[in-house]
Amino acid sequence: MNVILTGVTGTLGSQVLLELFKRKDIETIYLFVRNKKKLNASQRFQRILDTFSKNNNKIDIPNLKNKTIVLDENNFFNPKEYLSTKIENYFIHSAGYVNLSTKENDRESILNENFNFSKHVFETFNSCIKKFTYISTAFSIGDIEGEINNDYHNNINPNFRNAYEESKYKTEQYLIEKSTKNNIAVQILRPSVIGGNIEKSPKSYISKFMVYYLIGKFFYKNPLLENNKIRLSANFKGGLNIIPVDYVAKVIAKAFLDNSVDQLNIVNKQSTNFVSGFTKIIQTVGFKGFSFLNNIPTNTIENKNTLEEFYYSSIGNHLAPYTLSKPHQYNTNRLEDILPMPIYNLEEYLEETITYAMKNNFRNENW
Repeated sequence: MNVILTGVTGTLGSQVLLELFKRKDIETIYLFVRNKKKLNASQRFQRILDTFSKNNNKIDIPNLKNKTIVLDENNFFNPKEYLSTKIENYFIHSAGYVNLSTKENDRESILNENFNFSKHVFETFNSCIKKFTYISTAFSIGDIEGEINNDYHNNINPNFRNAYEESKYKTEQYLIEKSTKNNIAVQILRPSVIGGNIEKSPKSYISKFMVYYLIGKFFYKNPLLENNKIRLSANFKGGLNIIPVDYVAKVIAKAFLDNSVDQLNIVNKQSTNFVSGFTKIIQTVGFKGFSFLNNIPTNTIENKNTLEEFYYSSIGNHLAPYTLSKPHQYNTNRLEDILPMPIYNLEEYLEETITYAMKNNFRNENW
């Protein structure tokens, strides 16, 4: 079989590529990589290979390169030019635009990048492939309380926190509808917040420091910290669900061929409590001048100082819908049937991943 993979320059996609490479039943992996102003698609992919080589010298880089074909936007959308109909082709659509903005003027671009682009991809490739696997997000169900199961489309009306969640949910609905009409298998896999490696070498590695890392980055060497303290609003009963990227990649590499899996949340069985988790993150980067407010809307916090004003007008504005979200937990029974979850201390993991980010000065890989 062949696999077409998008999102290889993203946090998860590069790890998925490595897991797919381990499979002996894959003949060729076709990669969609956009050209950049200073780097073309092949040069960007070479930088990914250089990172693989630097991080793990056990990877057979020449063989990996021979097994992959890199396609830029000029060539990718002509599948009949390179995909053979004599072999089964599987599509894993991992590309996505993660933007948690709640601003109305950002909504159109977020919907375009996630929904319209995914729609274009599916319409282009559906006649050439056996199965389409879409990497969505566990948060596409919106703000919901209680136990969350894998079926997000059975009489559920999501309460979206932002356009990102809406765009992912809308894409899921489109694909489910087209699956029936086009008689093509569609699978939806939903990771929660992605953190660094838990088992794979190098430990704690991740290519881009996003979401909870942004808390650490904000409080790391910030000149506004010197004369200010900060009040952070959070639901004391709520938590953030974080899952290691190497575990997610392994699940995807196993699940994409499992015809019994239509929808699957790739999530931690336990969420990290907001108060204890944020305390661990902020103390790890060396700041102590913070306290917590229980479930207070951020726009009602009075007498904000300079640090608070800056925080709540930047990352705090994007993260508040999550820190104030309802308590919930995921049913992970089906997930752990596919691949048992690694056992580790959630707060120690936070400390280790933030410490790793500090050593790298929170710099993302330049792919």
